[in-house]
Amino acid sequence: MITGFNTDVKYKGVVYHVQTEDKGRANPIIETLIYKGGEILGSRRLPYADLLKSPDDESTITKLMEDQHKGMIIEVKRGRFAPADETPQAEDLSLDEIVLAYLAARAGAK
Repeated sequence: MITGFNTDVKYKGVVYHVQTEDKGRANPIIETLIYKGGEILGSRRLPYADLLKSPDDESTITKLMEDQHKGMIIEVKRGRFAPADETPQAEDLSLDEIVLAYLAARAGAK
């Protein structure tokens, strides 16, 4: 079993917890859960039994875990797990997202 990842992600002033873990060779699944206040909001599971036969399976599984974990963090930052009626706060946005929002607002004002 490979050690998992835990990351707190702030979006719209709310902290979401992203947890990714390997369920082990007996249950070869990578599972990522999204929590908000202890409640599970979403999950993603990736079976990997077919990788157990490869000579470099541990590093491949670790890479899959990292990719899945990062992907779910991106989904949280894009608002996938937030209520639909909320708007992003500037502190939750990257510089690129702030610039894009500014440009979109200027384009709409013309």
